[in-house]
Amino acid sequence: MSVQNAPISYDFHGDIPFSTPFKDIKPDDIHIYLDLDTKVGKNTCGQKCAHCWFVNYEKVYDKSFAMEEGPRILEGLRSHGYHVYPRYVDSFAYDGEFMNLYGPANNREFRQELDHTPTATMEKGDAWTSGRPLLADNWRELLDRAVENGYGTISITYHGVIDDNLRVRNHRTYPIKGVFSGADTEEVLRRIAEYNEGIAPEDAFRVNIGVTIGRHNHGRTSLERYAHYFNKLGVATVRFNNFTDHGNRHPELRLSREEVEQAYRDFKWLHETVPLNFQLGVSEDFGTFGIKAMGFPGHVGWCRAGRQLFAAIPAQEEVLSEGPEGRREKIGDIVGCVNTFEPHLGILTRTVTGDVTTYDVEFDHDGIEAFTAKRLAGTYKDGCFATELSEELGLISRVPERRRLPLLTDSAS
Repeated sequence: MSVQNAPISYDFHGDIPFSTPFKDIKPDDIHIYLDLDTKVGKNTCGQKCAHCWFVNYEKVYDKSFAMEEGPRILEGLRSHGYHVYPRYVDSFAYDGEFMNLYGPANNREFRQELDHTPTATMEKGDAWTSGRPLLADNWRELLDRAVENGYGTISITYHGVIDDNLRVRNHRTYPIKGVFSGADTEEVLRRIAEYNEGIAPEDAFRVNIGVTIGRHNHGRTSLERYAHYFNKLGVATVRFNNFTDHGNRHPELRLSREEVEQAYRDFKWLHETVPLNFQLGVSEDFGTFGIKAMGFPGHVGWCRAGRQLFAAIPAQEEVLSEGPEGRREKIGDIVGCVNTFEPHLGILTRTVTGDVTTYDVEFDHDGIEAFTAKRLAGTYKDGCFATELSEELGLISRVPERRRLPLLTDSAS
């Protein structure tokens, strides 16, 4: 008999059919990730993860919009009807200054069930962090700032492999370098729990854990260990995402198609078999091979990036035109995949007319339709096209689908 767990959550990037011409998609059906600051390191996330997309792509490495202009860009795009998600390396960066500027922001959208019900993560602001800022001496002040600005969830990316005694393994054996350790995450969770005890229940933080799944930690046994481990730690959500080899540093960690199909079966088994004290979430970046096992709405896994989902990234400013209607400037690029920043599908503009400044997106309609046609023609077979696109562009190496490697889960110690 199946256990009664909360519904599995999934990413929501829209559900308009690919056959619909882009010109017929209204702004309020388009989601834009606004990459305001991509600087990693001491003042932001405190890390430099080897596989971080902000580290491995030159077009977004160490970039930012001017701090004072970011909110104006955000409001300018929202005024046109777009759903805009301010995105930065860490919500607690610069001692929480982004929280003061953008209020209770969400980095992305999570839904559940067939009717696309928003998950509890969406009810209040969602602070995204490596966890490192909350090890600093001012961690209480940072959490105070989050409460004051309407945040209700803290999302932490977890990097650790769990042994059969439900303890996190020695971080030196973890294959991805530069990441925040699982043992340190435990201390951050302890601090959040301590903080929650001293504030009103309605202000208490829920914790969302993100776990990257690759060849180092996939498989039913490993997932079950994560379930029992996080059951003990009092977190509200555990969301699994698929390892993407940004920077072509770890091809040996990428899951094959067969392993992704098995991962979906394992997620479903976990949800139906193991009592979970948290909501299980599965990222859309696992794609579509084997996704039917999940029972998600039919569009889930077929990412709408390049049609209903885009990223706006900082770019070298350029004057495009100047005349009676004002000075029109390019200040950013619009890209499809929000993690690999390809393909280029438009520009972000600023128009200055006297004392009035406006912001808008100019989409490359022909480029978007050509990209959609390639997806419909099967050039990219997976619903999450990031890996196929990166291979096509030579950004990562091709790994044979049936390549078999020893399970690092079983060999690491």
